[in-house]
Amino acid sequence: MTTTRFAAHPTRRQSLTPPLPSTISWEEYITADNGRAPHLGRELVCKESKKNFKATIAMSQDFPLGIESLLNVLEVIAPFKHFNKLREFVQMKLPPGFPVKLDIPVFPTITATVTFQEFRYDEFDEFIFTIPTDYKEDPSRFPDL
Repeated sequence: MTTTRFAAHPTRRQSLTPPLPSTISWEEYITADNGRAPHLGRELVCKESKKNFKATIAMSQDFPLGIESLLNVLEVIAPFKHFNKLREFVQMKLPPGFPVKLDIPVFPTITATVTFQEFRYDEFDEFIFTIPTDYKEDPSRFPDL
């Protein structure tokens, strides 16, 4: 049997050198314009990064559904953080019509694709959604409701 022992003290980075003493007086500091206080301490090091992504969208003027229908579908699959990006993209101002195909990156290596192919919009009679008059609810069927 082999046991692994860990070092009792982790290795630490060396501390930064202390900043130079400030040459700003208290009077200069408190009389500075609101939001423009003089900088005290170390010089700030700023890093800017940009990420560009390419999204593709195909719109149809003749599609029988609206954007709300697509958002309802995305609501089902969008509890995941990265699918929220897809939903946010659809909620932006899109060209007129319905997006029949969407490709949007959700990770650098993963692209979400939503495509509507061979969509058939069937008309149903209202009577198939009505509850029959002889229907009796079983009170023990869902006891926790």
